[in-house]
Amino acid sequence: MAVIGLAITAAGHAFAEPQSLHLYNWTVYINPDVLQDFTKETGIAVTLDNYGTNEEMLAKLQAGATGYDIVFPSVFMQNILSKLGYLQDPHLRSITGYSNLDQRYFKATSDPQHEVCMPYNWGSTGLMYNKALTKGVDVTSWKVVFDPPPQLRGKIAMLDDERETLGAALIYNGFSFNSTNPKELAKARDTIKHAKPYWAAMLTDGIGDKVINGDFAIAHWWSGSVAQSVETAPDKVGYVIPKEGANGFQEDMCLLTQSKNTEAAKKFFAYMMRPDVSAKNTNWLHGGSPNKAAFPLISPALRNNPNIYPDAATLSHLSLLSDVGDSVRLWDTAWTQVKASK
Repeated sequence: MAVIGLAITAAGHAFAEPQSLHLYNWTVYINPDVLQDFTKETGIAVTLDNYGTNEEMLAKLQAGATGYDIVFPSVFMQNILSKLGYLQDPHLRSITGYSNLDQRYFKATSDPQHEVCMPYNWGSTGLMYNKALTKGVDVTSWKVVFDPPPQLRGKIAMLDDERETLGAALIYNGFSFNSTNPKELAKARDTIKHAKPYWAAMLTDGIGDKVINGDFAIAHWWSGSVAQSVETAPDKVGYVIPKEGANGFQEDMCLLTQSKNTEAAKKFFAYMMRPDVSAKNTNWLHGGSPNKAAFPLISPALRNNPNIYPDAATLSHLSLLSDVGDSVRLWDTAWTQVKASK
């Protein structure tokens, strides 16, 4: 890493420790230009590491990983991190730009004063489909992946994500996305085990291009990632939130207790609260922005996209993941059994 700053002390000339910031974020979940611009403006070097699921991130922290300053958990995972003592309070209200944030997007029960974590991005998790390969097929129900018609078997991709995929199976069976009922979780597990032989893959990245190219006919996928693909090939692919309901996700930006760079982190929070920066990041992510001041700067194609900004009726069918408490053991067991099945 290059030295980006100098300091002169009273005793003479000395090199200052270069400021730095280490982010731990989802894969392909922040505009690289935003990070480069931040470094140019502030002199603070940014290192970025990635994870594929909330559980992967938590496991790494619990295994003793150090050196990280900021993480980007989903709301339910923010509550878990808070309960485990992993988060420190950056006093968001004191940071310039706080008033730009839409209060509707402060969701965490562990942060009732809206001080700890900054809303970052939101969206839904539904079904992306290849229009040609699914012609004549009802893609508006989870049935299309859990009890697929013969022509789609072997061409289905599902998220390799415990909460997302078990949650989808729960909703398909008429249960809560956040169920803690052992019998309901067992039913969801068995639903997936029944369907899994008909799936081509379970993964967390690279899905969009494969749906466009026809490697997959239909895929369980995040709305922002889908929007990027739809923009590339609008005639080839589409997206639907299944009629039974789906996950409405939100990730937040949180400062870790282990951070040794809290002042640099606060500068990054302030930077990300700026309307121009937030809009630049949102336009790249193709997600939903919790920054109300950024909204006029967001691409009209995104602002007017009902898959990114759904109507009230669609929103009512979305469930935000919540902390399932000690029942996480039931979820983990069910998921382990799913992954072990053929």
